[in-house]
Amino acid sequence: MGSLFQYVYTAGIHGRLYHGGDRCAPCAERPLVSTPTCLMTSIDPTDETVTPPVDHDPFVIHDDGEVVYANDRCLTLLRSSSPDEVIEKPILAFVQESYHDALADQFDQLADGDADALGLAIELDPLHGAAREIVVVTSPIEWNGTRKLQSTFLDVSEQLAAEPLIERAMNAAPVGITIADAQSEDEPLLYVSDEFVEMTGYSREAALGQNCRFLQGEGTREEPVAKMRAAIDAAEPVTVVLRNYRADGSMFWNRVTIRPITGKAGEVTHFLGYQEDVSEMKLYKHEKSIFEKHAEAAPHAMFITDRDGIIEYVNPAFERMTGYTAEEAIGNTPRLIKSQQQDAAFYEDLWSTITAGEVWEEELTNQTKAGEFYRVKQTIVPIENQYGEITHFTAIEHDISETEFTEQVLDVINRILRHNLRTSINVIDGYAEILEENLDEPVELAAAEAISERADALERLSEKTSYIRDLFENREEHQVVNLDAITRYINDCHHKYPAASIDLAVAVDETVEIKNGVLLQVAIEEAIENAVVHNDAAEPVVEIVIRQPDDSAELCIEIADDGPGIPKAEWDVITASQETPLRHASGLGLWLIYWGVTALGGTVELTQNDQQGSTLIFRVPIVRERVVGDGDTE
Repeated sequence: MGSLFQYVYTAGIHGRLYHGGDRCAPCAERPLVSTPTCLMTSIDPTDETVTPPVDHDPFVIHDDGEVVYANDRCLTLLRSSSPDEVIEKPILAFVQESYHDALADQFDQLADGDADALGLAIELDPLHGAAREIVVVTSPIEWNGTRKLQSTFLDVSEQLAAEPLIERAMNAAPVGITIADAQSEDEPLLYVSDEFVEMTGYSREAALGQNCRFLQGEGTREEPVAKMRAAIDAAEPVTVVLRNYRADGSMFWNRVTIRPITGKAGEVTHFLGYQEDVSEMKLYKHEKSIFEKHAEAAPHAMFITDRDGIIEYVNPAFERMTGYTAEEAIGNTPRLIKSQQQDAAFYEDLWSTITAGEVWEEELTNQTKAGEFYRVKQTIVPIENQYGEITHFTAIEHDISETEFTEQVLDVINRILRHNLRTSINVIDGYAEILEENLDEPVELAAAEAISERADALERLSEKTSYIRDLFENREEHQVVNLDAITRYINDCHHKYPAASIDLAVAVDETVEIKNGVLLQVAIEEAIENAVVHNDAAEPVVEIVIRQPDDSAELCIEIADDGPGIPKAEWDVITASQETPLRHASGLGLWLIYWGVTALGGTVELTQNDQQGSTLIFRVPIVRERVVGDGDTE
């Protein structure tokens, strides 16, 4: 037989394998991929007209473990000078003892009809000389009208010794390489490379003599297996990706390429297999698909560059924001949207930051394809490979042009309103005082007092509006507040509303803390003020209960009053978070309650009391742990 390894080494040039020797008549007539090497079906071994070919694979026929026939090549392999030294001897007598149990188990399975063919890598123990590694493939056979077993010995040691350089080259290949015998039952493996052993976790001893299907498992799909089987039966090349399993049971994606090797007469003698672990590629494609779905739907502009800053991907939001299509952007650098509004030092700082593996966050001005400037908040994240090397940069840009413009408009309006409103209030209040001093009629005096009261109300509204704006603009600076401070704040409301009965019940540890607790204090005060101011009773009643339901991570605050209650229509406007000319709340108080609690990550619920009045229920998260320094918590 010619060298398999020489074929592998030169397959790209020659594409054929020389297979010397003629096959015996029974073998020549059988299919190329079928039963064992020489069936000798129903042949009398004493018939002198039948001479097993000298150069054929060595094999024996045995029954109940006893050899009944051995061909000449088998006698040579066993270092036997006469058939009498082999015939009627136990076949296991020629096998190293450590393999007896495994081989006997295979014989039992085949005798019971549990398998069509089984192979095993063993050490043969010849009559003379040292043991040698052999692959034995066994299958049932009809012999003189009775069922027996044929074991064929496949010796690749001579080829391994003859081609050390090529073998080393195959073992050094980055993919697993296998060689299977196409002319033996079930195409047993004759050779597996080091990479195959490393990739699958199976030793050579466990793999040789087996059909490569032992890598398959429950999760292996039938379609690619059937495609591969059909190509093998048709002696055609094939490539499929299979879900295979390692020796430890872990799954991996295996890209298998099978190529038939033909002999001198054109018959298929072997199958050459290339096996590549493509699990990371599969995972990459899966994650890439998920990323693209999110990126395509993202409202913010996103682009990805390589290590040199060349754009490789932009999402639809980038196209909308910049006016550049993906085709125009890909292959360019982000200079495409550079506005010249930042100096060179800005970009030097950016580049040094991201190439050092750090995240960059900054606001800057870019320019669209049409030449318009727009402001963005940009975040650039370096992407590293498994070796810690930066391979890409991902940039996300939030358009803040409209936000900044809106804030600017609100700032101007707020400043003008505060100044003009305060000035107008002072003028109105001044004229009201003049009227009060110069009017005698009760009706006229009452009108002047009403004007003055309205002016005072407008001034308070102006101050509250300014307070609300400052409160929410600076809420990130607010510190954690414990419940004790909040209860003291509530008790101080007694002095502000002395005519009211404000009852507080606390059923929780007062060391409990709330982040940005000042917002909760303001919401509670607004709820108390709403309950007192809108209550016509001589002594408005406000009952406050603070509790922690079932030791949960939230605080529950119930504020009940006995007044007219909060109109449902007004509360619907608040919870809808939208006012219209026809549907609006009567003031800022309810809004401030809702905004304050919501900003804490909490919720507000309104319920009507059985008799009269309403109850506001706040649920706000509490601080479970606080960092006190050096990563410690308390």
